[in-house]
Amino acid sequence: MFSPLAKRSAAFGDAASVVLRDSSNAYDTVERTTYNASVSSLVLDFDKSGFDRNKIKPFLPAKDLEARQNLLHGLQAYSDDLAEVAGDKSFASLDKQSTALSAALVSLAANGELQKLDHGASADESKGLATAVDTLARVLIERKRRAQLPGIISKMQPVLEQICDLLDKDLGDKPANGTGGSGLRDQLWNMYDEIIDNQVDYIATNGSRLSPAEKATEISKLPNLVAAQQSADAALAHTQLALRDLVKTHRALLMPEQNNPFQDRFNELVEDGQEIGAFYSALSSK
Repeated sequence: MFSPLAKRSAAFGDAASVVLRDSSNAYDTVERTTYNASVSSLVLDFDKSGFDRNKIKPFLPAKDLEARQNLLHGLQAYSDDLAEVAGDKSFASLDKQSTALSAALVSLAANGELQKLDHGASADESKGLATAVDTLARVLIERKRRAQLPGIISKMQPVLEQICDLLDKDLGDKPANGTGGSGLRDQLWNMYDEIIDNQVDYIATNGSRLSPAEKATEISKLPNLVAAQQSADAALAHTQLALRDLVKTHRALLMPEQNNPFQDRFNELVEDGQEIGAFYSALSSK
């Protein structure tokens, strides 16, 4: 018979895994929009500037993107392990994928790459984050038993707090009146602004050569682009909310049974997973 903690942990693990899997789509969304903006500028300026392949490049270098994805994959692997050890199996198994991911996280914690993600962090803050990532790496290769759940969850709470806070900051804020943004949301918003501006310039430059129907089609793209910009930013903003809710739900796992907020937190986390999944699914279909 499973304890209440085991049942809560299994439920949390499944819900958190969904949230973390879909959160990685934030990076894909920003990279796709950055590419689309580059193509939009190429089309607009080709007659004047020709094709410069160096202008078609990703927002994040491959190594920086891999570091972020490894953090998300590490948290997802922990969530999967938590669901496994709290569920039908007596301990979480160790596989080659977990071993490889753990090694990648150990390397990330040791090679200074984390400092690129946490801009402006003090030396002590950077050291604390590296320790958190190293702890996550080591938890992934431990053969965890159900009786160890309280200790595992207690050890991982500050790890989740630090890594999710880092990812939250990485997502950042959209700009207000063209300034003050940061992170992925700033890049996403600005790239959509570039696409919209390019479309306006295209219409202004070519409007006299377009038929009324063609001109109407080009103009109608503008409100669609504005709506797409707002939807994409909402997806990233809700990803931030989901990461915060994940930390709160994990913290509630070990709270006393009486007046335990876990169920409410869990329901919010499940809803987060459903909503960001729907957001990114809609974006990818456009």
